[in-house]
Amino acid sequence: MQYFDLIKRGNLLDLGIGEGRNALPFIFSGFNIDGVDISETAIKRCEEKFAKKDCTIDLIISDLRKYDIKKDNYTIIIAANVLNFFKKSEIDIIIRKIKEGLKEEGIVYLSVFSTLEQRYNSLKESNKQVEDNTFYIDEKDLYVHFFTQEELNKYFLDFELICCCEGLEYDSNDGDPHYHGIIEFMARKKSDI
Repeated sequence: MQYFDLIKRGNLLDLGIGEGRNALPFIFSGFNIDGVDISETAIKRCEEKFAKKDCTIDLIISDLRKYDIKKDNYTIIIAANVLNFFKKSEIDIIIRKIKEGLKEEGIVYLSVFSTLEQRYNSLKESNKQVEDNTFYIDEKDLYVHFFTQEELNKYFLDFELICCCEGLEYDSNDGDPHYHGIIEFMARKKSDI
């Protein structure tokens, strides 16, 4: 990770940890890791992956909407490719919890689908927005939200912006190769002076 040296050693929270890919580099640097995911299968795979490592890790099966983040506890909170699957009103609450969960000078890292996503325009034409840039996909029984850089910057106005990059990312994992519109966002909680 390009900004690794900016992150103080301490507690890491990975929201939507999956199999632990994003948290893995941190275990070799002495971080205590908390991971949350709604998928029991993903948590089991993550446990298997981390069992062979000498680290402190606490994995929890939970829906992020119901998960209470410990206040002023984390030096970094990661939410990679997970916030898109909530309504904007639910995202508002999760982001408030993220901000409260960070220690002073703690870092938030988000990776989210942007309005450059190919599906965004087709959903805008075929589905009614249930909230700003949020659509309900009936056949999958899920919500999908597409972010803008302005939206992310607005959530974290009181933070120091480190990076906010938007672009297209090639994906060959799900059947036909395609591109995703992605925003990577990183900011630091300012210390109270």
